[in-house]
Amino acid sequence: MDAVELPVTALGEFLESTAFAEMLDPEDERSASRDARARKAEVVDVVRAIDAHAGRRFVDRERAGEVIIGGLRGGGLGVRPTVVDAVLNLLRPVGVAAPGVPKPVPLEVQSVLGVYIYALVDPRDASVFYVGAGRGNRVHHHARAALAGVTPDAAEAVGEADSSAIWTSTEDRIRDIDADGFGVEHWILRHGDDVVDSAEALASYVQKFTVEFADLARLPLTNSVHSGAIQLDEMVLQYAAPLAPPLPEPCVLVKVDDSARPDAGAEQIYEWARSGWRAGPHRTVPDLPVLVFAEDIVRAVHRVDYWEAYQDADGNLDPKRWVYTGAPDAELEQRYVGTSLREVRERRGGKWNHNGWHPYGQV
Repeated sequence: MDAVELPVTALGEFLESTAFAEMLDPEDERSASRDARARKAEVVDVVRAIDAHAGRRFVDRERAGEVIIGGLRGGGLGVRPTVVDAVLNLLRPVGVAAPGVPKPVPLEVQSVLGVYIYALVDPRDASVFYVGAGRGNRVHHHARAALAGVTPDAAEAVGEADSSAIWTSTEDRIRDIDADGFGVEHWILRHGDDVVDSAEALASYVQKFTVEFADLARLPLTNSVHSGAIQLDEMVLQYAAPLAPPLPEPCVLVKVDDSARPDAGAEQIYEWARSGWRAGPHRTVPDLPVLVFAEDIVRAVHRVDYWEAYQDADGNLDPKRWVYTGAPDAELEQRYVGTSLREVRERRGGKWNHNGWHPYGQV
């Protein structure tokens, strides 16, 4: 699902903004009703609030405003609306896990995982609150127990059992995340042949990753098997996604690798997908469907309204490249998102075009 994030760079961006300059200017008309003490208090309140919440995620803009700005006194006069808008305009859309009880890990994925090291991440602030080892559905034991009362299968646990205090605090954290409108992020840190299945080695792994990921920033986490860490949801897509049903004809498939990022939201994927294509004759198709994919998995489906010539950063037009404007197609997304195009790739000789543009069907 989509949420919003106040980026870690938010304070620096705000300090360079027009709104901050206006707060400091006693001659600005919006400062006329505030004396020097009230202006200073407003600045201090807002800067502290941005600094305190930078890097946090919220279910929507309204909730972000309540948490970041709500309750600030601003020297007794509150925070002026223009400043509130400037702070909220720093928010960026992100994709997050939905709340609720996670589904069991598919058998295809379990067979790939073998024994694995996993982490539970609080999506609100990217903090890791549990690192453990297991097999099968172990990674979901905590959430399924906390949210549905499912009794964990002891045979799937690897290593020493948690104390009751650790188990209780982990479940409490999961319920708090769920109540806040988010789902826990389940990350696989190591799996298969990378994990040595012995009590001593597993204890060492858990301690190592607990230390390394304790102050985890979001940037090191990518959905890449090669990096060692991968979000479980992405692994399920890569190994157990159903094949895509017959594609609409004509349509276009566009390969956008960033659309597989764990924090990719619908707006970001749209912006990444729409630009700079050598569109060819498919550009003439009314309401052309565009299926955005990465790692063979469909991530979004857009309907094109119109095309414009591509402009580079200096404003120069490229008559051979085009940018589309459109919108997500809810019906087609319901049908195709989360399905695999691997059969389509195989029919193409096992490869995708290096430029990412793949027209499908006759025009």
